[in-house]
Order: sequence, then C-alpha cells, then structure tokens
Amino acid sequence: MAEGFSVHAASSLDARFLYREIFHGGTYADVPLSDEPFVVDVGANIGLFTLFVKQRRPRARVLAFEPLPELVAALRANAARFDLGDLSVHEVALGSEEHAAATFTCYPLLPSSSTLFPEDQGRLKDVLGKSFPPRVVDRMFQGREVSVRVDRLSAHLDGRRPVDLLKIDAVGSELAVLRGVDAHLHPLLRHVFIDVQDVNGRVDELRSVLAEMGMRSEVKVPPTSGGDGLNYLIHARRA
Repeated sequence: MAEGFSVHAASSLDARFLYREIFHGGTYADVPLSDEPFVVDVGANIGLFTLFVKQRRPRARVLAFEPLPELVAALRANAARFDLGDLSVHEVALGSEEHAAATFTCYPLLPSSSTLFPEDQGRLKDVLGKSFPPRVVDRMFQGREVSVRVDRLSAHLDGRRPVDLLKIDAVGSELAVLRGVDAHLHPLLRHVFIDVQDVNGRVDELRSVLAEMGMRSEVKVPPTSGGDGLNYLIHARRA
C-alpha cells in the first residue's frame, strides 16, 4: 500500500481503501489524543485505525471490537507485526441489546461494508457504481451470512476510566452502539467519532442521541468520499 508498508488483510481492495482513508485522506486528522489515551475502536476491521492511534500515542490503551473472524485474525496478526501493546481485542459486534447469535452479512471483497443491515446498502451500491462497472459492484456485494455475538459496550467499560475517544465504524449499527452505553456511563465519553452513511436520516438521529448524552457534535465530509452525499463523519465532544 506504500513503500515499506504492508499489513495482513482479508481483502486487498478493502485494505487499500482503508489505508488511504485513515493514513492519507485526513479523515481522522483532527482526532484529539492525550499522551496516554483510552481509545475504544468499534468496527476495528484489520486494525488500521488502532495502528494509526498507536503510532501517534504508543502508550494508548485500545479496546477493539470486530465481529468477523477473518478480520479478527488479520487484526491480531497486525498487532503482532507492529508490536501493538496494551490492546484488547473482542470478537463481537456491539448493539443496544445482547444477542447470543445475530445474523451478520459479510462481503468478502468489501468486508468494511459488512453489516447487520444489508437492506440499507442500496445507496452505497449506487455510489460505487460511479467508479466501478456494474459487474464489479455486484461481486463486491456477494455476501454470506455469519452468526455473531452482540454485546453492549457498557459490559466492557469499568465505569471509572474516562473514554478519551470512542470511534464507531459499524455500518448501520451506530445508533445501537450508542444505546448500548448506560446513562450513568455517558459522562465518561469525552470524544466520539462516527463514520456513518446518511441513510433514512441517520446523521440527524445520531446527533440527537449524542445531544441527549450531553455532547455537542459537528458533521464533516470525509475527504476521501468526494462529497458523495452519503458518507459523513460526526465528531462529538463533551460540553
């Protein structure tokens, strides 16, 4: 992906896109980090955001969540490759309620778009159709169903240490992830970054929930999206 840089990945196409988005696109350039932050990475994929954080703050403690086994395997391999210490990886999805087995749709060529809500992917297909031939887009969205466990984020927070940064890239589950944080834990959240597709007014709904949690938010257009009218980044901070 760059001279002297390589990672373990489930899909080279997807990994290259994530690399450009995170390391070159400036999507997370404004992420505020203290010297020893506690970071929660929801939708960790193969660990590129975690690597981004650890390269800037080596003493960061990262709690990573990823439900797909092949992505978790790549994430763990990358953690070993780059010697990422103080990293805890959980092979689960996050939501508003616990489920022992939820049906998750995995797209092997485009795993970053895997989701509990495949019915919402129509607009993303249209956006990708502007850059790729129809047959390629069809291949990208040839999915298979995987049974995954769903936890609430509250179950993984000790209730004492503030969360300096909560990053959510959960393809349709963003609201459920927030609602999986108990009200008494809301004051622990200092900054929240949400990579979201604005389907069915999702951006406005997320901002409303964040306001109820006592956070101010702003919406940005990710540089790599090209202003496609679908992809946005929400940055919320505690007042």
